[in-house]
Amino acid sequence: MGNQVVIFGLGQEEYGMPIEIVREITRLGDIRPIPKAPDCVKGLINLRGSAIPLIDLHVRFGVEKSRTVAKDAEAAKEDFALITEVNGELVGFAVDQVREVRILDNIAPPPPLVTAPFIGGIVNLPDRIIMVLIPDKILDKDELEGIAKLV
Repeated sequence: MGNQVVIFGLGQEEYGMPIEIVREITRLGDIRPIPKAPDCVKGLINLRGSAIPLIDLHVRFGVEKSRTVAKDAEAAKEDFALITEVNGELVGFAVDQVREVRILDNIAPPPPLVTAPFIGGIVNLPDRIIMVLIPDKILDKDELEGIAKLV
């Protein structure tokens, strides 16, 4: 039996996140910046009265947005956040679009040259490649502690 994942777009790439750790998928609304936060922290979002740190995966992964800068302010409302639990804390990951929830079979380990610790596997489909992420490894321990102090 395969693994059920949420497949999302980030720039021109597709990634998957295990559905069991995704608590919610929501459209992005207002984002409140956090002074002195790391570059990958876009700010805080309000989720039913809780302040959730939002990580910009474009910055974290070094992936360019698929939109032009002129449309960004307007198009940002079309972005989504995957709300997940990372080391016991709720964290949002900003993504361009959520494409589907799908069961993926044959998740292979990443090739030896793929050294990013947050890539847990690769799925080679006939029409595309999906990189399956390990959310607990997207941020290192120091970054998680720093974000916890900011909130």
